[in-house]
Amino acid sequence: MTNETHTDHPAFSADWWEQHYQAHPAGHVSPGPQLVAEVADLPPGTALDAGCGTGADAIWLASRGWQVTAVDASSTAVGRAKELAAQQDHAIAQRITWLTADLTSWEPAQRYDLVTSQYVHPDLPFDRFVARLAAAVAPGGTLLVVGHDHADTHSAAHAPRAASIGLGAVVGSLPEAQWKVAVAESRTREVHHDSKQLTIHDFVVRAHRTPPA
Repeated sequence: MTNETHTDHPAFSADWWEQHYQAHPAGHVSPGPQLVAEVADLPPGTALDAGCGTGADAIWLASRGWQVTAVDASSTAVGRAKELAAQQDHAIAQRITWLTADLTSWEPAQRYDLVTSQYVHPDLPFDRFVARLAAAVAPGGTLLVVGHDHADTHSAAHAPRAASIGLGAVVGSLPEAQWKVAVAESRTREVHHDSKQLTIHDFVVRAHRTPPA
């Protein structure tokens, strides 16, 4: 993220993200480390990558056999994701459906075995966003939400408004009668930025929707 505010549009609205990706042509080419850690051992099925950005996570999932629906509010980001996917093995690219849509209003046509959302900052309260993600998980499926923890001061300093999330905002949106929370913790990772070594704090929540009795 950057410290620009895109004054023509509210921070983190769909238009804000479109301007963000237009201003920043570079994107991630490697999948998120928390996604790899939490999903690598799951059997492949259908997956929703909610806030796919430039596509690295969706491509990684497809390379492992998942049938992926990848959604982002920015058409620029989705266009770059398609270009990156086209550079992969044809079978991988064929497993991904790319959509440009605002996740605060978009309604999926199906439920998924896996719904993953990483570092997505919607223009609505985060607990309501998590509830929307949870509704897209099929019975017996998995929800993975990763974001910037409150302790992550570096990311906070580069955001136009509050972009960190507490674990409670995620876990509290998952009714105990329907969900088993397997992971809910803050983790650190080391990254290089502007020739410096930085410690980034992520919150990670992995939960499983209870299958019907």
